Order: sequence, then structure tokens, then C-alpha cells
Amino acid sequence: MGKRGPGSSKISVVEPRNVKRPDPLVGMTAPARTVWKRIVRVFPGDHFKPQHYDLLRMYCESAAINKISLEKAHKDGYENPHWINVAEKMAARCTALSLKLGISLNSAMVARRKEYVGSAPEQKNKWDGLLYGAGKK
Repeated sequence: MGKRGPGSSKISVVEPRNVKRPDPLVGMTAPARTVWKRIVRVFPGDHFKPQHYDLLRMYCESAAINKISLEKAHKDGYENPHWINVAEKMAARCTALSLKLGISLNSAMVARRKEYVGSAPEQKNKWDGLLYGAGKK
């Protein structure tokens, strides 16, 4: 217990904690590592916890595979349905994982409670003012 009373007004400065962002996991492909670094850089250092790393890895690898498959589909003139199917599956996987990780625009808006540029305007309720205060605003 510290000393209390008039003589105890010593103020100590607490330095802010420097939170290190997580590095890409060992064994990730180079394109997935690039996605990892791009995502981790955008969020606060303590946004991703160790229990999220595997999901984030899956997201990054899926995003990399999506990009590669779209490039191959473009190269083939979009005639090979295999690459288009792979790209669609990886896009769906990325969507689901982004919601779980809280990195999609919608989940980030909810988590941060901030408005982003380009977000949808607030919808007006057609029932507002019918019972109380009709015509007031």
C-alpha cells in the first residue's frame, strides 16, 4: 500500500505500452505474407490475439489463392471454369473469415463505432412521428 495524505502527491508518468503487431506465421506463402502485413498494419496492434492467428492465416492464404486463380482465368480467356470456381470459393471463404476476424467494413464499423467515408447513409424510419410528436422536427 502506498502512503496517503498531503505528502503523497508524487506523480509518476506511465509510458504507453508499445504493442507489437504480429508477424506472418512460419510456412505462409509469399503472397499470403503480403496480405497479412497489409491487414495487420491497418488495425491497432492489439486487435489480433494469438487465438486469431490461424483464422488470419486462412484468410490470407485464401485471398492469395483467389488472386492467383483470377490471374490464371484471365490468362486462359475465362474459358476454363476450374479457375473461376476456385476464385469464387476463395472469395466466399474470405468473406466468412473476414466477419469472424472483425476485418470487414461492417464488423469494423460496429467494433469501432465510427463512420467511414462512403458508408451508407442512415435510413429514416417511415413510422417516426406517427404516434407522438407528429410533424415535429
